[in-house]
Amino acid sequence: MLRCAFVTFGCKVNQYDSQAMRETLAQLGCAEVTAEADLYVVNTCCVTRESHRKGLQAIRRIARAHPAACIIVTGCSAETHAEMLRDLPGVLCVVGNEGKARLAEILAEHGLGPRPAGAAEWPTITRFAGHTRAFVKVEDGCNDFCSYCIVPHVRGRVRSRPPDDVAAEVARLVANGYLEVVLTGIHLGAYGLDWGGEPALASLVRRVLATPGLRRLRLSSLELREVSDELLELVAAAPVLCPHLHLPLQSGDDEVLRAMNRRYTAADFLRRLDAVRARIAEPAITTDVIVGFPGETDEQFRRTLALCRQAAFSRLHVFPYSDRPGTAAATMPGKLPPDVLRARREEMKALAADLMAAYHRRFVGRAVEPLVETERDPRSGLLVGYTEHYVRTLFPGPDDLRGTMATVHVTAASAAAVRAQLPG
Repeated sequence: MLRCAFVTFGCKVNQYDSQAMRETLAQLGCAEVTAEADLYVVNTCCVTRESHRKGLQAIRRIARAHPAACIIVTGCSAETHAEMLRDLPGVLCVVGNEGKARLAEILAEHGLGPRPAGAAEWPTITRFAGHTRAFVKVEDGCNDFCSYCIVPHVRGRVRSRPPDDVAAEVARLVANGYLEVVLTGIHLGAYGLDWGGEPALASLVRRVLATPGLRRLRLSSLELREVSDELLELVAAAPVLCPHLHLPLQSGDDEVLRAMNRRYTAADFLRRLDAVRARIAEPAITTDVIVGFPGETDEQFRRTLALCRQAAFSRLHVFPYSDRPGTAAATMPGKLPPDVLRARREEMKALAADLMAAYHRRFVGRAVEPLVETERDPRSGLLVGYTEHYVRTLFPGPDDLRGTMATVHVTAASAAAVRAQLPG
């Protein structure tokens, strides 16, 4: 029996892809192990220089520790650095993103398994190993070509999964015990765009909300223009649909936004946030910000800080600008020195901590309902879970609450999490 192991880097879509490949190998009779595997599948990411470096580091570490093992490298770095990856010790083959669905066929070509009847265009999953909530990939690819972003180059154009397939997979995961499902894609808000006409995400969400037994539905990242009135009405009206929107800002300066090829102004962003808050009570609005984009002045950075403060985000992911070969931004002048990138990142992270703490304080004295993770918090030993507002919640309690939704009373808040107690 072939023993296999998976190492995954990057986004929710990559994590879904790894789960689909995991189930493909299980159907072939492979046994997943945590050590001493015969086959390692490394699913890489190259959205930043650091994520690419970590993938390379993992491949080299596996080759040193398990010289007799075979390594299949896939993911986005396999699209950008295929030739270099093939030359690394231990690498059996390099498989691009579209080749992930052909994993069984690729193994057969190398004498590691039987030849399959064929590969489905959209692989399916029945569980989500290591996760309390299940991700469901509904779309792949992106047409936007933001100037800093390598993703459209490595994931291709928008391709949408048939709604019947999505609905069936969500129903299957709910039947298998998952209380929360996250709809995800490389460009989630573009779902249905490849069929002609307008995007169809709201229609898909309405279909999924009808799934019997689904307790919680969450959406991953959306672009500002994709937060339609129809979608907001669904969030406001459906208790199952989490009042949590992840809306990447990237910069609060109009000139930088134009250079990034983003399709809005700072004022557009704030106006749409006002519309969100007018329709949804206390929404969690999370975001991404890039600091140190080529040519970004201190004044432009200050505008981004000010906009983030005004927007009162509930969570803020900060990324220092990272050159990605092949993107328009990689050839732009005005690259900032590392010390400036570090300083701006730290200042933005400090603001992020202040904003998170302020949002968390709103829940002190109130009851919340986190979905409890299967593993306790390693530092405190407390149970840990996330609410519908994506608020990390720590509280003491018995192990049998793991994997359930527990009602708890919030007693304290910090930037990292809220502390809570079970009733009584």
